[in-house]
Amino acid sequence: MPRAPFARPSFARPSLARAVSAFVVAASVTGSVLFAPSGAVAQAEAPKGPPPTPVKVAEATSEQLAPRKRVFGELRASRRSTIAAEEGGIVREILVREGERAEAGAVLARLDDTRVRLEVAANAATRDAAQATVAEREAMVAREERQIDLLKKAAQQGGTNPREMADAESDLAVARAQLAQARAAEAVIGQQGAILADRLADLEVRAPYAGVVTARHADLGAWVADGGPLVDFVATRELEAWFEVPQELYGAAVALVEAARAGTQRAVPVEIEAATGADVVAVGIRVVPEIDPRSRTFRTVLRVMDGDALLASGLALTAYVPAGPAGPRVVIPKDAVVRGDAGPFVFVVRGGVAMPVGVRVAFPIGDRVALEPGSVEAGAQVVTEGNERLMPMTPVAPIAETAGAK
Repeated sequence: MPRAPFARPSFARPSLARAVSAFVVAASVTGSVLFAPSGAVAQAEAPKGPPPTPVKVAEATSEQLAPRKRVFGELRASRRSTIAAEEGGIVREILVREGERAEAGAVLARLDDTRVRLEVAANAATRDAAQATVAEREAMVAREERQIDLLKKAAQQGGTNPREMADAESDLAVARAQLAQARAAEAVIGQQGAILADRLADLEVRAPYAGVVTARHADLGAWVADGGPLVDFVATRELEAWFEVPQELYGAAVALVEAARAGTQRAVPVEIEAATGADVVAVGIRVVPEIDPRSRTFRTVLRVMDGDALLASGLALTAYVPAGPAGPRVVIPKDAVVRGDAGPFVFVVRGGVAMPVGVRVAFPIGDRVALEPGSVEAGAQVVTEGNERLMPMTPVAPIAETAGAK
């Protein structure tokens, strides 16, 4: 049989095959372009970018504001107590744990009241006996008074003698003295009953004001002596902000105190920020008139209301106290400031694109901030909503904020 021809292996290189394939694809694409209409070619060559991003903007304004100095402090509870048991006993029930809140008058713990209730029952029986004695003495007095009336009528008719009248008057005096003694004993027993009622009420330990439990000193079944501690209790709705203020601001602080006393304003015009970023509103201020000779500072205390329970005792605070004459400052909304790795910055709309500009915040003013000079000029449009998703030089479609909008 004839031998089958020897099959020569192919030594074509992969790179050459890919080049040929790419050439064929390019030729096909080129051919389609060559035979396409001219309008379609122009449309294919035109660049297609994303549409402008809609953002809300606000105008940077210039205002006359006094410079403010930053001081540091902390929150403290206006009331802090170790709630003690007025009456000793065994803890039968404790109704709160650490971190739980309680309103004023709420029961925190109950102590065993068996012995006191027995004393109350004994006092009630003694009081009944005393009331019976009083009734008996009153009857004796009434009898002696009737006896004297009879003797007086007999004396008018000449049927008695002076000795009988004297004896009857003596018996009436004795009866009245015994009645007074019985009534005094009844009063003493009544006072003892009131004391026992107070002791019984003291076995329910109640919160003296609205606050939160920070520690427990006794648990179920523990013996608590008279005056023994049960829980540590801290007021939460009324806090105080304590600051160490430099001595050169003493005059400004005293002026704030006088304005608060005059009632010209309810909220103290001092911007306070907590370490959590929450704004703190002070509704009262007092100054301790004593300068520390080492730090040359004085203590200023501001009363703070915490209706939403967003603050806690010990929280670090930063305050901005007015210091110096007023001058021009550029003011922008707080929402315009973005925190970056290199520091705070804002997006300023220029030529239809968002340009990041670094800023230095001088001090806050409510929901706005005053800037240090040299960053953003007055009249510039800054992005207040949508800035967290912007990139530098992103095309934007500005939407001006309406009055009162946030």
